[in-house]
Amino acid sequence: MSLSGMAGSALGGIFACDCSAQAVELVVSGVDYLADFQGNLKVLLDPNKLTQFLSGAISLVPLLIQEHVSNGVGAIIGPITVVKDPNREPPQSTLTSPTPGQPFPAIQEMVVNIHVTIPNLLPGITLQNKIPTNPGPPILRNGNVTGFPPKGDLYNLSEPIDLEDVNNPGPVLATIKTFPVKVGI
Repeated sequence: MSLSGMAGSALGGIFACDCSAQAVELVVSGVDYLADFQGNLKVLLDPNKLTQFLSGAISLVPLLIQEHVSNGVGAIIGPITVVKDPNREPPQSTLTSPTPGQPFPAIQEMVVNIHVTIPNLLPGITLQNKIPTNPGPPILRNGNVTGFPPKGDLYNLSEPIDLEDVNNPGPVLATIKTFPVKVGI
């Protein structure tokens, strides 16, 4: 398996890829909207652990999201920006094999904390995801990963993401109901 797209050293590597999400469902102030997104993400991983995973020697590779930017647009809702929260680091993401000695099919979970802006509907407000006590920060999940790095693999939210004002946390101002993102396009 090739590690093309990887950069870094034996102490750590960065995997960078493009991503897109079509027909993302959002609710803002009780109204449903659809939007399409294009973006990119960078994930830090240990290339030695990935090599061991691919050979079947270990069943888990820790992943840390370093960067995430997605720019979207939808009819009426207008432009939307989703970026990695610069103030709240999420727990590690993972690539996990449920069958010892066999890397694929695997489960990949990307744990995120985000900032969202929707200037046409919520001018001057930066939103952040609320962090529920269980299961924790939002997760993009693919339960049937067949190779790594991903090549057009589909990831879905494990549950909707409620968004609150960074400067006035508490009330839910918007919700991302779905975010079907293709990674490695």
